[in-house]
Amino acid sequence: MSYEALQHLRIRLPKWLTSWSIFLLDVIPSFIAYKFFLIPEISLSIYNTISYFVLIQTFWSTLFLSLNLYNSSATSSRFIEIQRIVLTTFTIVVLMIFFDAINYLNWPINPQTTMRYWFIFTFGLITSRIVFRTFQKYLLRKGFGRSNTVIVGFNSRGMETAKQILDHNNLGYDIIGFVQAVDDQNINKFESNIPILGEENELKEIILNNQVSEVVLALEKLQHNRMMEVITHANGSPVSIKIVPDMYEVISGLARTEQIYGVPLIQVNPNLNTFYNKYLKRLLDLIIAIPCLLIFIPFWGIISLLIKFDSTGPVLYKQNRIGENNTTFTIRKFRSMYYDAEKDSGPVWASDEDPRITRVGAWLRRFRLDEIPQLINVVKGEMSIIGPRPERPFFIDKLMQEFPFYYRRHKVRPGITGWSQIKQPYDKDIDDVRKKLKFDFYYIENLSFSLDVKILASTFWVMLSGKGR
Repeated sequence: MSYEALQHLRIRLPKWLTSWSIFLLDVIPSFIAYKFFLIPEISLSIYNTISYFVLIQTFWSTLFLSLNLYNSSATSSRFIEIQRIVLTTFTIVVLMIFFDAINYLNWPINPQTTMRYWFIFTFGLITSRIVFRTFQKYLLRKGFGRSNTVIVGFNSRGMETAKQILDHNNLGYDIIGFVQAVDDQNINKFESNIPILGEENELKEIILNNQVSEVVLALEKLQHNRMMEVITHANGSPVSIKIVPDMYEVISGLARTEQIYGVPLIQVNPNLNTFYNKYLKRLLDLIIAIPCLLIFIPFWGIISLLIKFDSTGPVLYKQNRIGENNTTFTIRKFRSMYYDAEKDSGPVWASDEDPRITRVGAWLRRFRLDEIPQLINVVKGEMSIIGPRPERPFFIDKLMQEFPFYYRRHKVRPGITGWSQIKQPYDKDIDDVRKKLKFDFYYIENLSFSLDVKILASTFWVMLSGKGR
């Protein structure tokens, strides 16, 4: 089939259809396991039988949504998906048996029956996912849900990526052409006869004219200084952008990758409109922030007195910061520096052994206690417990000139703690900012309940050990 004809074969399937299909398939093994292993153990009326099932199914569905287990991409690993299902269900069932054993949970089912329920339920989930994946790939082979794809980079890396995609047609990518980047090597076209559609500065027009939905950046290492410029050319277009990374970015954990049969790809600007990010993360913020505010109330007076005795000035430090969607808000912290510390120097970043930090301030920072008032920002919805640190407008104006993609940090709520805070010390220069940005982008691209739990655990350890800065 010619590329011209191929462009008219696109029947796009909405993403919600995938999620709902998986959900409905999952209900079947859930009901079977419930009916044959749980109902016989307890005597319930028909009404209560249905109500209990709805309650149990709601629990599993909410858990799977928060762990992104209803998003099954044709390019994602089937083995990893099954592994996550088994680990999730097994962990919950083991916790149920444990809490029942210590009489914390009045669970009317014995452990042997609970384990049989888990086995049938999990086996059914795995079977339903295999059925769905098989049908999904059948539809892709028939032309449903396929993606017009262009590869930016007419070079050896682009050729290898194209070859892998062409060798695995059931992934749903159709390469309609290459886009030449500046400084591309002069490589002859290989046997696939994929056309060159134009230059990188024509990328936006190429996307619109060819109904492109996937852009793969396969730039050589020497061309990396052009990557942001190429991405900017595609900005504003309704496409998914992926980057073929260097192996350093893959093995260092600075990039989340998905595999296309050995070729790792980084997703640029991933979808942040997930169930966890929209709903559960906010609920988690309130569940943590409100009790913590109440618990720390007795400490407010003690900390306030210590600050007042140590140095002159207000107890609370207030400052304008930039939050989600570039909104300005006032951040609150216990003052840890001398009053008017930047009067002569102007805005500057904090540093190790910063002379502006008071004695009490150094102690507060060690245990992260200066951050306590920011729980008010969390309750108000201006911040999250976990996210990139909010920055001052003064610095953002400068950083936007140095890093055009800095604005991506503002796609999520800023946080009291975060991946970059536990991985990177104070910013001393622009290279430190660059490293911290990598960690911030990693968090945004991998935003999930499990990563938030990991960050919370690390932060808790920092507070207990007094290793804060």
